Amino acid sequence: MMIRGRLFALFLMGTISAAGLSSVAHAAEAKLPGDLQSLKTDLVTLNKEITLLENELMFPSAETSLVVSVEAGSGVKLVDINLSVDDKSAGYYFYSDTEFAALAKGGMHRLYSGNLTSGQHTIKAVITGYEPGGKDFQRTVTHTFSKGAQRKVIELKASDNATRTQGDFRFREWEIQ
Repeated sequence: MMIRGRLFALFLMGTISAAGLSSVAHAAEAKLPGDLQSLKTDLVTLNKEITLLENELMFPSAETSLVVSVEAGSGVKLVDINLSVDDKSAGYYFYSDTEFAALAKGGMHRLYSGNLTSGQHTIKAVITGYEPGGKDFQRTVTHTFSKGAQRKVIELKASDNATRTQGDFRFREWEIQ
């Protein structure tokens, strides 16, 4: 696709030269008739679009990651998380006692990393664990987000609610250049 676009651009440059202009550089300096000026503008725009496409293919920035964390001092204990993105299974993880201890000390666990297209997406996490009082739970949380051209990191953070009787789950987003 990139090669066809470049060939088309070269063809257009040749057409401009065949119209009586000695070079593309000369065409940039000279006042062109309306049709050729429009063609030149289209060519410059096409070249910019081809360059952007080329960069996107060579250096994709569609990566999206979901990390899991636990607020320090929280009484919530995570056992496992089953994750889906846009209703497709995206990951499952069972936390050992050692791994959960690392989360409770401020660590983060990358549960998902993948390429998503630009647009709206929905994350659904089914979380199993223990409330601060020791009662077991299974809770489903969802988050809808908009993905642009930048890389995106989404954090799912477990913490206590205000009464410290239940777990609370919040999402936070970052875009990375």
